[in-house]
Amino acid sequence: MVRKKELRKGTMTMKVAVGIDIGGTKIAIGLVREDGKVLKEIEFPTNVDGGPDQALEKMIQYIKSLYTVEPNIIGIGIGSPGPLDTKAGIVLEPPNLQSWHGYPLVQKIDSAFRTKVKLINDADAAAFAEYYYSHRSVYSHMIYVTVSTGIGGGLILNGELYEGVLSGAGEIGHMSMASNGPLCGCGKIGCLEAFSSGTGMMNTWKKKLESLQQPFDPDWTGKDLFEQGASGETTAAEVVKSGADYLARGISQAVQLLNPELVVLGGGIVLAQPTFYQQVVQAVPNYLLDHHKRNIVFAIAEQGRTAGFKGAAAAVLAE
Repeated sequence: MVRKKELRKGTMTMKVAVGIDIGGTKIAIGLVREDGKVLKEIEFPTNVDGGPDQALEKMIQYIKSLYTVEPNIIGIGIGSPGPLDTKAGIVLEPPNLQSWHGYPLVQKIDSAFRTKVKLINDADAAAFAEYYYSHRSVYSHMIYVTVSTGIGGGLILNGELYEGVLSGAGEIGHMSMASNGPLCGCGKIGCLEAFSSGTGMMNTWKKKLESLQQPFDPDWTGKDLFEQGASGETTAAEVVKSGADYLARGISQAVQLLNPELVVLGGGIVLAQPTFYQQVVQAVPNYLLDHHKRNIVFAIAEQGRTAGFKGAAAAVLAE
């Protein structure tokens, strides 16, 4: 349901949608204009132990308040951790949303508002935000990789979000990089996430120091890892270099499979550690065929903390 564009005070009226970003800790809701401007933003605790119904009541309450800001909302987009059944609109089995398993979220929201409602994976939402608001005027094929506690990704092919048959496309973090590598949080051995995520690199650092009979402070964070590596602490520097190299290898495999024009890197580690970003970007060509090196462009994510709900809104705005 797309409204005709009208002239208002000399400018074109822009479409507006609601975006919801559901996380294990908090839920963020935004009223988003098609040019990316956030007209209003609301955030509240998820309270996973309280179950999905209490969160739904708050979402409905806050969305109703957004209709007082802009009554002509064209739809509601929802970004949620997977796995999901996006066609049926059901939250399946996200590890951090145990009480939500099997929850028919789209049906519940649709019953309250009788408008277009779309459910997508949260990593896909972030990917689509980067594409829709920052790059769609120039590029049609993009890979998005987010590096933080874990590693996720999203794919834009021919200008559209590619979700795959089961809404599971873009799981670059769980590409197998070594048959005898470290254990990943997903239960598999040798995933890219186990080598190059914040969690993976911290685990590697701890094991290396223990093997050298050197102390590891349990209060250390990823910031300490990068600071010590930059200051010349050999073990920390080796861990960061190895993490960047594995990430470059994973990205190169995705590039050679999909042949995109653009690779966007985001997530807490990339945004906080520009040197790490440069290490990755400089290493990727080492693993590419010459043909794939010709037009590839790298960029840092621009949408920041609002990418989740902005991308969910964009999924509605783009239809």
